[in-house]
Amino acid sequence: MKRSSTTKKALLISTCALLFSMLMMAGSTFAWFTDSVSSGTNTITTGKLDVQLLHTNQKVTEAKEVQQNTLLFTDEKGNSIDWEPGAVAYENFTVKNTGDLALNYRLALDLNNANTIAGTKRSLKDVLKVKVLDHAVGATDLSEEALKTGFQQVTSDQLSIPVAAYNNDSNKSVQKLTVGSTSTTYGVIIYWQPNAETDYNYNLANYSDTEKDGKTIDKTSDGNDHLTIDLGISLGATQASEESDSTGNDYDREATYPAASASEFTSALKKAKSGDTIELTGSISLNEPITVNENVTIKSVGGAVLSGKALEIGSNNNVTLQGITFKSPRTAENKGISLKATGYNGKLIIDKCTFEEPQWSSIDISAKASASITIKNCTFNVPEASVSAGHKYVEFECGSAAAKAQNSAADSKLAEGAHSVLCITGESGTSLVMTGNTFNGLANCDASKAVEITGISGAEQEFEKNTVDQKKTISIQNNSSRKGFAVK
Repeated sequence: MKRSSTTKKALLISTCALLFSMLMMAGSTFAWFTDSVSSGTNTITTGKLDVQLLHTNQKVTEAKEVQQNTLLFTDEKGNSIDWEPGAVAYENFTVKNTGDLALNYRLALDLNNANTIAGTKRSLKDVLKVKVLDHAVGATDLSEEALKTGFQQVTSDQLSIPVAAYNNDSNKSVQKLTVGSTSTTYGVIIYWQPNAETDYNYNLANYSDTEKDGKTIDKTSDGNDHLTIDLGISLGATQASEESDSTGNDYDREATYPAASASEFTSALKKAKSGDTIELTGSISLNEPITVNENVTIKSVGGAVLSGKALEIGSNNNVTLQGITFKSPRTAENKGISLKATGYNGKLIIDKCTFEEPQWSSIDISAKASASITIKNCTFNVPEASVSAGHKYVEFECGSAAAKAQNSAADSKLAEGAHSVLCITGESGTSLVMTGNTFNGLANCDASKAVEITGISGAEQEFEKNTVDQKKTISIQNNSSRKGFAVK
């Protein structure tokens, strides 16, 4: 998908970003501009920053632009790969500058959200190997001999494609394209190299799905019947420095790319100063919780998705979250929460965010009297229990809305479905505003209170234009009628 942006009397200093995911693609090209900028007697007028990502694979033999719903790394029929020893998939990627400004780009392979075999840390990241070529994949590259060498295991969440293509030369991470030019074609091969000594460890057929007493147990960390992983491509571009003004060609040397991995996000937070804006793009899997300890705005600029461990807000920080999708929170204890704050004293604004597939909850906040919390124009989606990862069963907290979960749950068996969606505990003086939010699937939560708000005085509550699919699992102290929530 391509989007152009042109502005007069503006200086382009920021970035554009694309995200394409194997399971759910989402992304567009974005350009951000400052206000009018003058240097000396000159006024700079920008052109267009436009970039396309083209691909071919086993199914697609003529180059096509990657669109929002393009499926990548497919088999010869265009279907998702069933990963097993010997399975191989490839893509050929080409970046094309279709604008009228020279640009620098980064291209990376993302490997996120791999589930594990229950009770272990084994996942597809252990066995899938990657080889990146500086040319399109051909028959020779897929020969038995070629598949024996040149592959590497990706231990992090992201691999720079140009760096890998050029003998892991870190200086190649940023590539330049002049106006109208096209990049080298990069061939990316993903391969499960057979290993007779270890492959049996990743065969779910070798693991029991029942306990000694006959109760059913899950074979994977998320209750799936097979091992899964999200494979995607991140493309980021900035205007090249050769687009100069009267002060030289380094006016945009401070331009930054959106963070597209957990490590880049963490680095951006460490460098951030009060009042800064941190931009996120792509599918970012958090293997550890990340804490925001600065007064910042964190916004999505290319379909950013945070999954895995929690994003935690520092107790005294003023933070705004904009347009981010929080998805599939997970912990080893199966009590995953997407967004957390404890003893919160600051001002938190959650705007136009989406929360999907909660485990224990999507949002869990305990706030002090001086805290201010605003949740507006957000969407909360809870899937049916049958397709949920499930959550840890806790006696007296689970099973109220799903007797089946209570009766079948044990230490080794997850309670069905999500536990809850939102829990906010405040004090007299805590301010809470919730407007324009949509809640879907509240009936799929195991807890009797899918939305629970306590401790906040009625005078400090403001609820308006929120839509829900049911009210009976919404509990708001000092708002027993649930005013401001309408059943759609």
